[in-house]
Amino acid sequence: MVVSPEKPDNSRVAPNVGKVETKKRASGQPLFFRLVSAAVLIPLVLGAVHFGGRMFAALVAFACIVMVFEWTRMVERKECSASFYGLSIGATAAMFAASTGAYLFAFGFCLAGGLAAYLFASGSNIQRLWPAIGAAYVLIPSIALMWLRLETPHGRELTFMLFFIVWAADTGAFILGKSIGGPKISYALSPSKTWAGIGGGVLGGALVAALAAVYFFGAEAGQTFILFGAILGATSVAGDLAESAIKRNFGLKDISGFIPGHGGALDRMDGMIFSTMAMTSAYFLYMIAASGQG
Repeated sequence: MVVSPEKPDNSRVAPNVGKVETKKRASGQPLFFRLVSAAVLIPLVLGAVHFGGRMFAALVAFACIVMVFEWTRMVERKECSASFYGLSIGATAAMFAASTGAYLFAFGFCLAGGLAAYLFASGSNIQRLWPAIGAAYVLIPSIALMWLRLETPHGRELTFMLFFIVWAADTGAFILGKSIGGPKISYALSPSKTWAGIGGGVLGGALVAALAAVYFFGAEAGQTFILFGAILGATSVAGDLAESAIKRNFGLKDISGFIPGHGGALDRMDGMIFSTMAMTSAYFLYMIAASGQG
C-alpha cells in the first residue's frame, strides 16, 4: 500500500511520530483504473448484499481489518504496530461474534480492542488515543452494518438502499461540485469541497432513495423516503468531510493505494461509515418505539 502525502504541514502532523516511507502518487489516476476497480467491486458488493449470510459477513470483516490497518498506519505512521495487532484481534473477535448474532459480545470485543490499541500505542496520551478511536470509527459501524443486513426485517432491501444512497451522494457531490463550483466550505476541512457539492450529495441521496423505495416497497414509499435519502446523503457528505479533516491533520491526501484509482478502503468508506451509523441508529430507535407501542 502507498500513502500519498500532501504538501507537508508540520502544524497539523502529530509530533514525535515516526514517518512511514512514502511514494508520491502521480496526480490524476487514470480513469481506466477507477473503472476497472468499480467493475470488480460493485458486483462483489451487490452480490454479498443480495445473498447475505456468511458471504456478507466475510466481506464486512475483510473490509474492517483492512480499514484497521489503514487507520493505525495513518495515526501512528508505521505499519503493523502493536496497537494494530491489538485492535485487529479485537476486530476479528467482534466480526465473528456479530456474524453469529452475539452483538453484545461483539461490542465487548470492540471495547477491548480499543483499550488494547491505547495501551499498546506509543507517545503522549493524545497520540495513544488516536489508535483507540479506530474502535469507534471502524469497528462499531462494521458491526452495525452486519446487524442491519443480517438481523433486521427487510435487511437486504435497506442495505441495498444504504449503498445506493451513499454512492449517489458521492456522485452527486462530485458532479455538482465540479460543474458549479462556487464557495468552498472550509480549507481546514478540505481545500476542494464546495457548498454546491454538498447540495449535490443531498439531492443525489434523496432522488435515489425515492426511486429505490418505489422499487423495493411500492409507489407510496417513494415520498416517505425522499427526506430519509436527503438526510443520509448529508451524513455521507459529512463523513467525507470528516475524513478529509483527519487526513489533513496527518498530512495525507490518500490513506493508501489499496483500491487502484480510488485510494484506500477508508477513502472509499468514509461516507458509508457515517451513513451506516445514521441509518442503523434511526432504525434501532424505530424498532424500540414500535415494540413499545405493540
